[in-house]
Amino acid sequence: MGNPPIQATTSAAVPTAKKRRRLHPLRRIARLVLGNPRTPSTRQQIRDHEQGNICYGPSKWHMLLPFLEPLISLDPKLAFVQDRILRTSPPPPKTETTDAPRSLDELRREVQEADVPCECDECAPKLYKISTTKSHGIIKDGQKKNQTNNSNRSGRSKGFSYQKQPSHVSPGSYLKLRFCGDYEAMALVRHHMAWLDATYLHPSAHLTPAVHQLRSLVKAWHPQLTGLDMRRTLSVGQMSALFGHLNRVFFSDCIPPHNATLTTGFSYLPEQQRDCFGKSLFNPLIGTQILIHPTLYRGNGTPSHHPDMLRLHNRLGTMIHEMCHAFLKAYSCRSCSMHQACDGATGHGRAWQLLAKKLEEAACVVLGSRADLGRGPSLLREVACSGRLPSCHDLETYGLNETMLTA
Repeated sequence: MGNPPIQATTSAAVPTAKKRRRLHPLRRIARLVLGNPRTPSTRQQIRDHEQGNICYGPSKWHMLLPFLEPLISLDPKLAFVQDRILRTSPPPPKTETTDAPRSLDELRREVQEADVPCECDECAPKLYKISTTKSHGIIKDGQKKNQTNNSNRSGRSKGFSYQKQPSHVSPGSYLKLRFCGDYEAMALVRHHMAWLDATYLHPSAHLTPAVHQLRSLVKAWHPQLTGLDMRRTLSVGQMSALFGHLNRVFFSDCIPPHNATLTTGFSYLPEQQRDCFGKSLFNPLIGTQILIHPTLYRGNGTPSHHPDMLRLHNRLGTMIHEMCHAFLKAYSCRSCSMHQACDGATGHGRAWQLLAKKLEEAACVVLGSRADLGRGPSLLREVACSGRLPSCHDLETYGLNETMLTA
């Protein structure tokens, strides 16, 4: 008697569709003006976005970083604002980094004992996912596109018609400089490494006119570049011209130029600063600025039969070292979940190490001798500051596992 009728039970069990809340016209206008089309929409996208699995490109908060960086340089305590925007963890306390390896041999032993799982883009590609092509800049392979176009044009007589070789496509043709870099770091590095291989390291590659110009410039300015104090031997205009040639040869003019109204091209580090050989600064508001120590250089004090050549190649290596930082800072997306691992605490993470290794190989062909970019000491400093050990595969790809290979 107390049981409800069957029709009432079935009707109550059927879920009713919720009415979609209508937005106020002013809110619609605000969403149209301020809305971000790159934000996640589905539940899976929201879950991946919260867990940091997929990057949806730089947000509006990233637009504040170029304005915050000059303030952070004046007051380092403001760095917590940058950490909140980039969602990066603060560096570990100094007590945890006192037992950091001091040599590459100690680092290799600790890496072997720790056996850290590799999180590079080859071993864990799922960590480097992006949402859509609208959220990040996509580097197009123009050479393949030209090949397909030429093959389609000569499709009627493939066996007898002469097919013109596709023109060389530089990465600068497909890299768009934006206010915030939106290229995934490892995709950017892999593309530039492939360009260096095809341009200088491939057996069929030949020296370009830009390489001959750089060689003649270095030969003509040999006394100025090898002076004990570059402030007395090399002018700012000459340093800026050398920067332009190195940028054209090794980076295909991708590094943004110096802002003439705010910077004077190259500047020199203070002589009392003895802890670094150079610094690189890039800000879309200021431009690129590279600082080189006038007297200090890598390998200073080591006995050499040709100290002038040691100063020349190490100073050129320092300049390429700092230009590599500016290249990654200008184009890499800082909102990606793996950007902290690729960029590192000191800027010498996985992306910089791989690109610097390939630049050293290209410099051997371009300059005719080895240019030391200081990858080993930079890796030790990165481990000491970040408190994270690289994996065995990382050391292998960096070319810093000689003892592992011989063991």
